[in-house]
Amino acid sequence: MPVAYLRTRWRACVVAGLAMLVCCAGLASPLESRAGSRFAFKSNEKCFMRRINGVRENHGLRRLRWDKQLGYVARRHARKMASDRAIYHDLGLARKVTRWRSLGQNTGRGGGCKILFRAFMNSSVHRSNILGAWRYVGVGVKKRNGKVYAQQIFESHEDPGNIYHYP
Repeated sequence: MPVAYLRTRWRACVVAGLAMLVCCAGLASPLESRAGSRFAFKSNEKCFMRRINGVRENHGLRRLRWDKQLGYVARRHARKMASDRAIYHDLGLARKVTRWRSLGQNTGRGGGCKILFRAFMNSSVHRSNILGAWRYVGVGVKKRNGKVYAQQIFESHEDPGNIYHYP
């Protein structure tokens, strides 16, 4: 084969390789793609957040923004409670959520979103969190043996984060 042909072919391969690198540079690392692009609130979590915002609207309060950072922390706690088959507040919440001004949490276990939300609203402490001066909410839910374990986290800062760098 002529040398000129090989040089042209080699250049074409280099250019194609560089183009491929440029295209792939915008893709997230496996950790980032596992975190940000795939995290989504589940239907039970959305049920709680819709009910929270519905009650707030009925009381003339602004809707809370759904926050994936808070949701991830809440989901981790809900999974832990379901694994332990117990309910308890996340005593390390202030350490797990970053960039916060004030935090609130509702923790519970019940037959489903509707029943558990009604129980939260019938409790003055939980109700005050739902109707509090928050801007963001994240809910985590884990179902186990017919019970729903739920953690609601409320926060008032503009951009809450978490120590897990997720999502």
